[in-house]
Amino acid sequence: MALREDLASGTKAAGAGRREGYPAVTPAFTWTALALGVWVLLGAIVDIHAHNHGQVDETFFTPFHLLMYSGIAANGLFYVVMQYRYVARGHRLLQALPKAYLLSFGGVLLFGVGGVFDLIWHTLFGFEAGIEALVSPAHLLLALSGLLFMSGPLRSFLAQGESGQGWKVLFPPLTAALMALTLATLFTGFNNVWSQVDRYVALDPDSNRRLAEAYTVATVLMPAALMTGALLFLRRRMVLPVGAVTYLLFTNALIMFFIRLEDTAPHAPVLLAPLLAGVAGDWLLAREPGSPLPALRQGAFAVPFIMTFGLFVILQSGAGIWWSTHMWIGVSFMAGAVGLALAGLVLAEDLPQPS
Repeated sequence: MALREDLASGTKAAGAGRREGYPAVTPAFTWTALALGVWVLLGAIVDIHAHNHGQVDETFFTPFHLLMYSGIAANGLFYVVMQYRYVARGHRLLQALPKAYLLSFGGVLLFGVGGVFDLIWHTLFGFEAGIEALVSPAHLLLALSGLLFMSGPLRSFLAQGESGQGWKVLFPPLTAALMALTLATLFTGFNNVWSQVDRYVALDPDSNRRLAEAYTVATVLMPAALMTGALLFLRRRMVLPVGAVTYLLFTNALIMFFIRLEDTAPHAPVLLAPLLAGVAGDWLLAREPGSPLPALRQGAFAVPFIMTFGLFVILQSGAGIWWSTHMWIGVSFMAGAVGLALAGLVLAEDLPQPS
């Protein structure tokens, strides 16, 4: 009888200590999740750089994989520890992380599964070479799982339903968006002008000119669409602080330039192009309050146009390019047209305004 009473009182006490719902997100949690995501992305960047420069052999166990997978382990440890702490505070096991970060934890677990799958894939089918490394099912699974946990700070911010003000609040979601954009450009790096800039300087005499023209046009238009799409996505959901466009464009272009540095280094001045385009985009966004939609559409055209046109002007003033004048000027306008077309999907009521 006494035992039953003790159990009953214990159950009541446990029920009284139970917390409903998900724990709130704290700044410390957000910044830790962001730093751990950056850790893994840096590992992926140096790994791709190593592959592009012949610094890896036919083995899974490389220092570049160590950097990436140690970051994954750190992410997993962080989420396990935080989940344990929140359960101890009374939250249910499946509600023991801030809601937006449950998917991040799932991404970490999926990355671990993907790593084992990657090892098995290499054992069965050998190691990928060239573009194969970017499109193999094992690596695409790793990219998806990485996207899930790297985008946590962005999902968390959007879930709060606020447009945000200033860099202090918006740096974590903007950096998470930069990581998502960078994953997209890394895995399409074979069609990215910043990682392939040397392809414009000289045409291989043994190559098919028509195919080379089609390929190099694609390397301009694909990143233009990805970058402009990312900027429009963010602007529909938050008020971007001054410098945000420059931060996203220049940092992403710099990363892509780095992954083939031995080939791209002689053309480093081209990095002025995304810097100029970013400054122009920030200036146009600063003019938004009076007429947000026209300014947004002007920016959607101007940013990819200036970035592409500036790139070719810089190349022409240096080593020169094998494209004709018709090509490089026309493709610059096409890049702007891609951005403008994407902006056509945005309505005036979609845009949050400064409070």
